[in-house]
Amino acid sequence: MVTAKSLSYLEAGRFPPLARLLHLGLVLAFSFELLNSILALWLQSFTLFAWHTLVGIFLTVWLALSWLVYLFTPWGRRLLWNWYWPLHWRETFQDLGRLFRGGLPQYGPRPGLSSYWQGAFFLLASWVTFSGFGAWLVMEGYLTAPGLTHLGLSSMRLGTPLLLYFWLGHVFMAIYHAARRQPLWNIFSWR
Repeated sequence: MVTAKSLSYLEAGRFPPLARLLHLGLVLAFSFELLNSILALWLQSFTLFAWHTLVGIFLTVWLALSWLVYLFTPWGRRLLWNWYWPLHWRETFQDLGRLFRGGLPQYGPRPGLSSYWQGAFFLLASWVTFSGFGAWLVMEGYLTAPGLTHLGLSSMRLGTPLLLYFWLGHVFMAIYHAARRQPLWNIFSWR
């Protein structure tokens, strides 16, 4: 149950414990899937590919759960609003200008460049994961939709490089914030 305390987390620039748990699951599963896809697609190494299906199914369920939590909790809706509200472009461009002048963009659950980056990354990861899961369902015979196989495999092949750039940007900014001694790592703090 979401309380006023959960909403106060966002106002303080922090995340509620459920958001932290969802984020941790997404980070671990998505990182494994992305790195495994790069090994398979670019380096033709299929040593971990058997795990790709299992972790992909877990990631699909975890992403669906994340979307449901974000859509049906007050703090989740506020987070989505920060990510996707079109009138937040002004804050995004201000953060981008600050970044080009050597400053850091705002971080946490507030409008700006980091929220835009997080939201775009989440949408693209959802698209690639859900279409890949659909392709797997067709290839395994659980679903009859031949076009879904092509859509899923193409989305994975084309989306993987984009997701890699988003992931690298995400990791680089996390390291950059940490090097500047900003409390970015609060997303993983359980206090």
